[in-house]
Amino acid sequence: MANVDRTVTKRIVSILIGSMMFFSSVYLVDKVPFNLFEMIATFNPYILYYVGLILGAERIIFGITNNKRLYYLLMGEGDLAAYVVFSMFFFGIFMGLYIGIYALFLQGLLVKIAEVVNGISYVLFAIALWSLP
Repeated sequence: MANVDRTVTKRIVSILIGSMMFFSSVYLVDKVPFNLFEMIATFNPYILYYVGLILGAERIIFGITNNKRLYYLLMGEGDLAAYVVFSMFFFGIFMGLYIGIYALFLQGLLVKIAEVVNGISYVLFAIALWSLP
């Protein structure tokens, strides 16, 4: 019975993290204007919003279906899969902190909140990689 509870908890946490990441990324893609020069000059994390769309959708799909195929497509399942998960862990931690710090320099309260939620979702994604799936 404890194994069933753990599986349900993993799925619920996965849906929550994926929803945070996906919907904050959708909002930020819509509200933050894309400017290539500004992205290069100010290190705007605009590209990470699209990464958040992909990773958030994967977490939502895993949480709803408990199907790990998309996870294995993104992370791999061969001999080097542990290295990919390890690198994705550090990617999530550093990019989450970067997005959160970048939010301090933005205009508008809702965009700042969405940016902070997106950064937190990256950090939570990285932490959850150790136990999910």
